[in-house]
Amino acid sequence: MARTAKKSSPVWYGFLQAGDRSSPVIRDDRLDTGNRKTMYLFNLARNSILEYSREVVETKLRDLKPDESATVAELDAAYKKARRSFKDRGAGIRSILNRSSSTPASNEAVYKDIPPEDDSNDAWVEDDED
Repeated sequence: MARTAKKSSPVWYGFLQAGDRSSPVIRDDRLDTGNRKTMYLFNLARNSILEYSREVVETKLRDLKPDESATVAELDAAYKKARRSFKDRGAGIRSILNRSSSTPASNEAVYKDIPPEDDSNDAWVEDDED
């Protein structure tokens, strides 16, 4: 396997065997499609990060051969460039979940300027004119 193992790193360098559309690819597991049935791959031939059906593409992926490992530097450079402008669908969900809450820890901070209530019954006047 080229450079990194699938299990030890979120980034995997490989090759997509798809006839005329075959290409070196990068699979970065940090990119989330928001759908378990799909995955993102950086496709060097198309110079972009594309969404693929897992069921279809996983059978067509293979490790880079030793003579193809020279493409790793080219793959890295092109991937980094494409990654700068790419926003995965799952990023929006993660940012919402990771966003710190703007709600105060207690309501005391919100109500600090309001005087405490007087619990005495003096403020209530009964009206007997019914």
